[in-house]
Amino acid sequence: MTSIPDSIRADLARLLVEDRIEKVLVAYCQGVDRKDWEQVRACYHDDAVDSHGQFVGSPDEMVTWMQGNHVHVTSSMHVLTNVSIRLSDDGRLARVESYCLSMKAVSSAADDPFLGASGGQGLARRTVACRYIDTFEDRPGVGWRILRRQVAFDWVRREPDELYLPLDPNWTVSRRDRSDPLYAPIVS
Repeated sequence: MTSIPDSIRADLARLLVEDRIEKVLVAYCQGVDRKDWEQVRACYHDDAVDSHGQFVGSPDEMVTWMQGNHVHVTSSMHVLTNVSIRLSDDGRLARVESYCLSMKAVSSAADDPFLGASGGQGLARRTVACRYIDTFEDRPGVGWRILRRQVAFDWVRREPDELYLPLDPNWTVSRRDRSDPLYAPIVS
């Protein structure tokens, strides 16, 4: 049997770490989009700090803040791109940068934290372009989770709902809860 060179072992270990971190990033976005607040909370260490523009605080405080902000969000989709991961020398911490487009439909622009100040009323769509700049930490028994998050904003766009076409009622429509097809039993 051939032994695996140390350089390959190191590459495999790094790829596993990157995969675990990316799974947390995706779980966070999916949790927000499906309003699965327990899933969002599980992406953070208990002593983490999130700086999310209008909000800075603990993971529990952030989830409470997000729940309030999402009362009027009827559709939510986060798209992550350009994920870069740099490990600390001891391999315990990682600096992670993720580009994000957060697209939302809101039933009340006046009650939205981004659109409210614009004087908008009624149904509207918004896209936020930002980057998540995270410090992840690997802890025994817990694994890789967010320790610090800073959201760096690039721009926010508002679009009137009239620009969007209605969905065919026969199509499967995304839902923001456990009735979404994502949660259906897996069958062959």
